[in-house]
Amino acid sequence: MSRGPSVVLHDSDYSDYYEKRTTQPSRSSSSSLNIAFVCPPLSGHMIPLLHIADAVVKRGHRVRVLCCDYGEAEFAPKAKKLGCEFEALDTDGMTAEKVHELAEAGGTTPFAPLLRLMEAPILAACERDRPDLIVADFVTFAASKVALQIDIPLVVNVPGPLSMVNSLLGLMDSSTHSAAFGFHFGRTTFSMFSVLAFFNIKGVRDMTKHLGEYIGGRGALTLVQTVWGLDRPQPLPPSIVVTGPVLPSPGDLRETLTREYPELRTFLKGSPTGVVLVTTGSLAQLYPWQVEAIFHGLKQAKCRVVWGLKEAAQAHLPSSTDPDFYISKWIPQAALLQDSTLECVVASKPIVAIPFFGDQPENANLLVGAGAGEYIGKVPAGGMDMNPYKEGDFTAKTVATAVAKIMANPDYTKAVAKMAKSSRASGGAEAAAQQIEWAARFGTCQLHYPLKRTNPLSGLLLAAAGFAALVGYRLVRK
Repeated sequence: MSRGPSVVLHDSDYSDYYEKRTTQPSRSSSSSLNIAFVCPPLSGHMIPLLHIADAVVKRGHRVRVLCCDYGEAEFAPKAKKLGCEFEALDTDGMTAEKVHELAEAGGTTPFAPLLRLMEAPILAACERDRPDLIVADFVTFAASKVALQIDIPLVVNVPGPLSMVNSLLGLMDSSTHSAAFGFHFGRTTFSMFSVLAFFNIKGVRDMTKHLGEYIGGRGALTLVQTVWGLDRPQPLPPSIVVTGPVLPSPGDLRETLTREYPELRTFLKGSPTGVVLVTTGSLAQLYPWQVEAIFHGLKQAKCRVVWGLKEAAQAHLPSSTDPDFYISKWIPQAALLQDSTLECVVASKPIVAIPFFGDQPENANLLVGAGAGEYIGKVPAGGMDMNPYKEGDFTAKTVATAVAKIMANPDYTKAVAKMAKSSRASGGAEAAAQQIEWAARFGTCQLHYPLKRTNPLSGLLLAAAGFAALVGYRLVRK
C-alpha cells in the first residue's frame, strides 16, 4: 500500500510555516495585495519607487503612494497616471525650503526632520487602511519605524550603489577577508561616510543606526538598484537583493517622450549629432558661477544641450534664448536616456560627473573608475553639504575639456555599454515587484535574526589564545 507524503512544499510556498511562527499574515497567491509605497518628495528617491510601483500595479495589486503634502502637486499626477492612489501626508504647512531650514538649524540632513514630520501621518494612514506591506525609500525612516511598530512586513528600497550600503552599515569588504587558526579577518573600506558617521557630522551616525536596525537585524528586505560591473561583485546576505535598474522599457519611454514632450522631441530631432543632457538632481542648489561655467563650457564645446534647471537658477543663465539650449525646470530624464547614474548606464551614455553630496561622490568614483566618465574639474572630498564646491573648482574650460574628451573617445561609450549589458541580468522593476509580492504574501520573518554582541573580554581572550597558538606553532617548527 503506497503512502503519500505527509507534507508537500510547492513553488517555494512556505506560508504554512510562517503562519505558525509569526503574526505577519500569509496571503493567498491569487488575492490582490494592498501595498503602501512611502517616500519624501525628492525626485531621485521617488522616481525609482514609482517605476517599481508601476510594475506592482501591472501585477494586479493596489498601490498607495504616501508622500508629504507639499510634494502633491509634483508627484500625485505621476502616481495616478500609473494607476496608483496618492495620499498626501499632512506636514502642518511644511515646504521643501522649511525642511532644509530645519535641517540647517539642527545640523543634520533633511532626512532627520522628515522623520519627525512623517511618522504620525504615516501611522495614521496605515491604521486607517492597513497595508499588507510597506515599501519605504531607504531614508524614509518614519515609514520603517511605523512598519516595525505595528508589525507590517517591510521592504526598503535603495536607489544607489551597493558600496554606499556597505559604507553606511560598516560591512566588511569581502576582498580583504582571510582566515587562520579558526579566526576570520577583514576590514571595512575607508570612505567619507565612515568619517561622517564616526564624528556624527550632519547626523550621519544616527542615520546609519536607523539603517542598521531595519536592514541589519529587524527583518527588512532591501532592494538595491545597482549594476554588477559598476559595483564590485560580492557575497550578500539574503536580506539584500540586487534588482539592477528599474526603468520602464525603451519603447515605453520613447512613446512618452513623443506624446508628452513634443517641443523637446522637436529639439532632439534638430540635433543630428546628439545632445548633452545636464541634470544636477533635486536637492543641490547651483551657485551663479556654476551656472555660468556650465553654460559657457558647453558653448565652447559646441554642443546642443538639454538642461534641467530650477527656475530660480535660470536667472543666472548668460542667455535664456540660445537656440542650442533647451532649458526647463523639469525634463523627462529617463525618457531622454532610455536615478541619473543608472539611467545613463542603461542607455550606454558616458558621464561628466558633478558629484555634490550623499552617494553622488561614490557614484562618480565608480563611473570614472570603470572608464565610463570624467570629472567636471576639481571635485571636493564629499560629505553631506548640499553644494561643497568653491568658485574655480570647475570652469568653462574644464567643462569644455571634459565634454570634448568624452565625445572624441569611443572607449567611454564602450565601457558604459558593457555595464548596460550586464545590468539586464538582474531583472529590473519586474524582479523588484516579484520580491515585493513574495514579502507581502509570506512575510519577512525569515530575514529577522537576533543581533549578537561580542563581549570585549571574550574578544581579548580569543586574541590572546590565537597569539599563544601561533607562538607555540612557531616553537614546534623550530
